[in-house]
Amino acid sequence: MKSRRHFLTLVSFLLTLPVSSPTEGLQIRLAGPGSTGCSGRVEIYKNNTWGTICDKKWSLYDAKVVCRQLGCGKIEEASTAARFGKGTGKIWLSHLECLGNEKSLSDCKHKEYGGDDCSHSRDAGVICPLIKLNRSDRCSGKVVIYHNNRWGTVCDNSWDLEDAEVVCRHLNCGTAMAATQGARFGEPYEEITVWLDRVACSGSEDSLTECQHSGFGKTVCSHSKDAGVVCSESVPKPSISVYPSAEVSWGQNVSITCSISAEHKSGTYILKKSTGSFREKEKSSSNSAIFRIHPVDFDDEGSYQCQYQRNIANERFSSALSDPVRLSVTVPLSLLFSSIVGGILLLLLLVLVVCLVRRRRGGKARQPGALTLSQLTVTARNKFEDDMNHDYINFDSGEINKELTEEVGKVADDAYEKPESDEDHLYDVVGPSNLDVKSKEVCASVEENREDEEEDDENDYIDVTLPF
Repeated sequence: MKSRRHFLTLVSFLLTLPVSSPTEGLQIRLAGPGSTGCSGRVEIYKNNTWGTICDKKWSLYDAKVVCRQLGCGKIEEASTAARFGKGTGKIWLSHLECLGNEKSLSDCKHKEYGGDDCSHSRDAGVICPLIKLNRSDRCSGKVVIYHNNRWGTVCDNSWDLEDAEVVCRHLNCGTAMAATQGARFGEPYEEITVWLDRVACSGSEDSLTECQHSGFGKTVCSHSKDAGVVCSESVPKPSISVYPSAEVSWGQNVSITCSISAEHKSGTYILKKSTGSFREKEKSSSNSAIFRIHPVDFDDEGSYQCQYQRNIANERFSSALSDPVRLSVTVPLSLLFSSIVGGILLLLLLVLVVCLVRRRRGGKARQPGALTLSQLTVTARNKFEDDMNHDYINFDSGEINKELTEEVGKVADDAYEKPESDEDHLYDVVGPSNLDVKSKEVCASVEENREDEEEDDENDYIDVTLPF
């Protein structure tokens, strides 16, 4: 029991000892009179207390790590002797030995925290080449730099995209879209210095101060020639989404949303289809726009992309196209089943109509109209029928009489039975004088015969029409 109590006491004692670790992260700030976000007295936060750094062995390499850790680019000056005023409280670090490539001061060699008798008259500081945009937003505006405790602008002589690229990268604003000239973002309201002129960057530098230039303040340029930049983060690449999903059923309502980061509040959104001429625009006062397709059809199927546009300094800038999203349109099973059933019913109806039409035509073809008892009747009707009422007229033409005489003779021969002797029968002479009477008798016989036949079933008729 005693040994366990001694062990816990030892652990508690060890935990209360100050520890210095080369990998321990440190919170850093810049303070003091005339300090800015990228220049001032260096202070670190340790054991819930802010303290300073002694300038013993303080060098550009140490200051370079501070500027990088604060996101202020490369170092311009490592200040000593409390240039930004004396601090108060603890002096946490002394004898720092950084190589310049460390991510934090805690990665550098140093004496034990609070283990030096240095005074605040030797507080260390840094001056990083501060660049910011007197801007319309975070990543577009007039370029201003901080030097010698004052803000100043950059003249647009020889100002180009390579110079703007360095500024955009320094501000973590993406790539340069435009290097503006002629004070496109307006002239300053207060009298400030034009610090740089004839800047000539290659585009790979971390700060404008690393580029060639005429020297700080060595220019006669006016603010009417202030330079500016438009970075890609001012016109960000939008994202795209489909509601309810990228695969929808025919006839559904579909919404496609284009959006950007919340810091941007207005602009124009364009929805494009990868194929065809589909293109729609939507202005929005927020960071998104919704395009509605109500209802969706098969023609709406395809790949869609969004683009964001906005006006900056009286010029229109367009973002890169969003990643594509594909809209697929399918047929719901219920609709597919009803379509199949409807098609089958339509086909059956068509077959029924065809059958009825064919039956009707077949019935008409079997109706009696020219059925006769002999070729004589057919010949008489075909040659002497004028209309549907079967009105017949007499012809005195010799040629027609001759033909009728021959037909009468044929019929007489078919119906005649030869008598045993000529004395039992009397013969009438058929000639032109009584041909008219015979014709009328034949036609009357045909009409009577037709009326009798119509009362019988259609299947009882035999087509006895003989070819002429």
